Amino acid sequence: PKPLLLTPQQQAAYDSLSARLQDASPGTALLYGVTGSGKTVAYLRLIDDCLAAGRGAIVLVPEIALTPQLLRQFSVRYGARVAVLHIALRICERYETWKRIRSGDADVVLGTRSAVFAPVRDLGLLIVDEEQEHTYRSESAPRYSAHEVARQRAAENGALLLLASATPSTESFYAAQHGRTQLVRLTQRYGGNPLPTVQIVDMRAELA
Repeated sequence: PKPLLLTPQQQAAYDSLSARLQDASPGTALLYGVTGSGKTVAYLRLIDDCLAAGRGAIVLVPEIALTPQLLRQFSVRYGARVAVLHIALRICERYETWKRIRSGDADVVLGTRSAVFAPVRDLGLLIVDEEQEHTYRSESAPRYSAHEVARQRAAENGALLLLASATPSTESFYAAQHGRTQLVRLTQRYGGNPLPTVQIVDMRAELA
């Protein structure tokens, strides 16, 4: 794997989250970063810290389509320590993966909503990527919110729950603004790429 080069802003965000990860009761943090700001690099560095401490990590993504691109990065860096869980796997594949996780052979789990239940040994970090997505709520039995399950598991294991998004949910941002959740911002794109210009157009005037 290539060394991870962080921008000053990424380094500041990582340092803040890493300190929280090492806390006795890490709690919850919101990584509010614009699209293309390099949130994944921060994930990898935090997972490195987690594994170095002998603990495991779970990374949730909102849909299966996002799994392959992250899996490539994770597999290059962590090899056979990575396990993937999502609904598209056959039952036998899910069972074999579950056994690998439970035995400790895999201590980095990447998957969709149901991966929040993975039996990771000594769980130290839970990351919910694109945390505002509605797909983290199960609308069929058993009905559950992956956010709430992750929050409970983090509390029980003394783990850090990291919610991350370029457009966080109203609930998460409100909690961060009122000090119930640590707020960490990434306002610049990686590599100095400019943000797109935004123009608000009143369509009522356009129709007129």
